[in-house]
Amino acid sequence: MADSFAVTERTRMRRKAKRATYDRATIYAILDEALIASVAAVIDGKPELQPMIHVRIGDPIILHGVAGNRMLRGIARGAEVCLNVTHLDALALA
Repeated sequence: MADSFAVTERTRMRRKAKRATYDRATIYAILDEALIASVAAVIDGKPELQPMIHVRIGDPIILHGVAGNRMLRGIARGAEVCLNVTHLDALALA
């Protein structure tokens, strides 16, 4: 397994590219620390976005949900997925 993820047209950072990392250990640490993932997919021609609990086991990311969930059924049928996690370090109240 490579130490970094491949940079492709779909994964290449365009804005502030110098701040991006493709390091596998760094990305896994962020995924493992995040509590909730925003999962997006196009299902039946319409975009859908749902917050979901996730866990990473090796490379695969497991999403928590009910088997009857429309988005999860679409993903199981092969819909492409976009996953976003937010790692919040602190809040500044003023």
